[in-house]
Amino acid sequence: MPQSNHIGLTNISWFLLTEWLWMGGSFLLLSMLVVRYLSGSCAREIWTVFLTMQTVKWFVGALKSEFRLVEFPVRLFPYATHQDFVTDFALCPTMAVLYAMFVRERTLRVQLFYALWFAAAYALWSWTMTRWTNLQVHLRWSSWFDFLLVLVMLPAVKRISDWIVTTPTAVAEGQVRP
Repeated sequence: MPQSNHIGLTNISWFLLTEWLWMGGSFLLLSMLVVRYLSGSCAREIWTVFLTMQTVKWFVGALKSEFRLVEFPVRLFPYATHQDFVTDFALCPTMAVLYAMFVRERTLRVQLFYALWFAAAYALWSWTMTRWTNLQVHLRWSSWFDFLLVLVMLPAVKRISDWIVTTPTAVAEGQVRP
């Protein structure tokens, strides 16, 4: 009798369940951190950082998927994009918001320390996702590249959002943007 490559429906269901649990658990953890550490008084800055990081991650993610550096077999919107929607448009921007709020009015040394810490956390998350799930397949990419990319993107996005969002007192006093 010829062998079949057919995977049973229960195996597919279990596969999709573990993938959704991975993404849902990651997003739930970051959401709890956001609720715990962020205040409503800086909503403009939060949204500016979030949307700026989404824009940057969309561009970088589009390049990664179009040049076939990374592949995402399981996607939330498979006909809309070849990128991982949850990672590029929710998780990484949420991490950028947490980073921006943790480094507010801190010294450059502390900002670099937090950038290293957040970049390492993202690279570890990416490596774990590549190693133990089928959500992401590195074709010509490495988690080290993710580390370096996030290490550069976090301070850059924070700087861009600081440039966009000025405090009312600075504008009233005639100070220029940083």
